[in-house]
Amino acid sequence: MVAQNPGSPTPVGSFNITQLGFKADKIGKDTNFRGLTIFDNVIYLSKGSGGNVINTVYFIDTTGRACPAGVGVPQASASLPESAISYDPALLQTEGVVPYNMCVLKGFPAQPNSKVTTPAFPFGLWFANATTLYVADEGDGTFADAGTEATAGLQKWIFDSTSSEWNLAYTLQAGLGLGVPYTVPDYPSGNNSATGLPWAPETDGLRNITGVVNDDGTATIYAITSTVSGNGDPGADPNKLVTITDTLAATSLPESESFTTLRTAGFAEVLRGVSLTPGTVTHHPG
Repeated sequence: MVAQNPGSPTPVGSFNITQLGFKADKIGKDTNFRGLTIFDNVIYLSKGSGGNVINTVYFIDTTGRACPAGVGVPQASASLPESAISYDPALLQTEGVVPYNMCVLKGFPAQPNSKVTTPAFPFGLWFANATTLYVADEGDGTFADAGTEATAGLQKWIFDSTSSEWNLAYTLQAGLGLGVPYTVPDYPSGNNSATGLPWAPETDGLRNITGVVNDDGTATIYAITSTVSGNGDPGADPNKLVTITDTLAATSLPESESFTTLRTAGFAEVLRGVSLTPGTVTHHPG
């Protein structure tokens, strides 16, 4: 019964663009998060939409010491939140959920979308280990841009312990067919008269991801694709479940690595997430 009646949601993390010295945005825009993961007792979230806000990777700082200026890395003593934020409902419409206890993960974008030429669109997050973070980028959802965005696909970030920040090593795109139309049985053909664009979907990037570390020094990542088409609703087309195996020690883009499609959704079907559930049997090479 408890699981069926969980009660009202309570916030455990909040961010405001004013933490970085920028003008406040509309309340709620700064906390329109996409992806979420937990690693080493820290909650990480991604944000990939909005005009004046920051598309980037965030984390909840439960120590109060990780990033006084809005950017930083988790403290070694960090623990998961034990209670919700104690906030004043009277301030929600003007200041949002206060106090702000979230930060931009150092090394990731820390400028508002309105100030950057090519914003990223991060979604799913998966840590292979403490120094390797994979980030799915779904693309900007614009039909004309599919296949041209350098950030779309699977980004590999590596932590530099000397500078205490994350750096983008490379982005895996081979095999995704970004911007290439594909056929779905029973799906409409030709162009949608309402948009003037083809019904045939195209992969624009990736959304949710998960992975497993193999015994041979590689990691296998499973991902759900994002799509664009003439239907006017990015992400609503039949999409794909794809996988790729990446060498963990690699710091430059391996030419031999490419995504493989495991399943394509059918007509009136959309794949939304991917996870390794309890009891899953995985085979580790090596």
